[in-house]
Amino acid sequence: MATVKLAGMGEIVWARGAGVLGCIGLGSCVGTLLFDPRTQMAALAHVMLPEAHDQDSFTTPGKYATTALPALLRVMEVPPALASRLKAILIGGGELFQNRSQTLRIGERNVELLHQLLRELRIGVVFEHVRGTSGRSFEFDVATGWIKVRTVGASAVATDLAAALGIQRRAA
Repeated sequence: MATVKLAGMGEIVWARGAGVLGCIGLGSCVGTLLFDPRTQMAALAHVMLPEAHDQDSFTTPGKYATTALPALLRVMEVPPALASRLKAILIGGGELFQNRSQTLRIGERNVELLHQLLRELRIGVVFEHVRGTSGRSFEFDVATGWIKVRTVGASAVATDLAAALGIQRRAA
């Protein structure tokens, strides 16, 4: 059975070739996963907020959208100039509390800013399960490209992303 690494709030985890990466209990947070088809490496940040406003962006760069993507690139040892070879997966960004002012719509702001930053790096989003009003959890299998998303109050949904990610499967 593959090793499972779960990213807690603000954390970054990674795996190369094999393993399962995931997040549990994403509300407005966004699980932001980058995958490199060339090295078969994936790195995941549990992004809590759009932008950093304090010093902890240095100690927990995975906490903020603006610092998470550069931190993921460093972990993967991919310079920004070569980032376009990566593929992105976004899970979460829900609004679990209704009737909030626009400034408090953290989930929506996280998703919008992550899309903008990924466009600037020319990283394509191959899969997303974002927005809405329910929390969710997910697991991504680095070796096979299968992702399983569990949404509160719904059945888990598994999706094969191997082709979209450029994962070559061996013939059985």
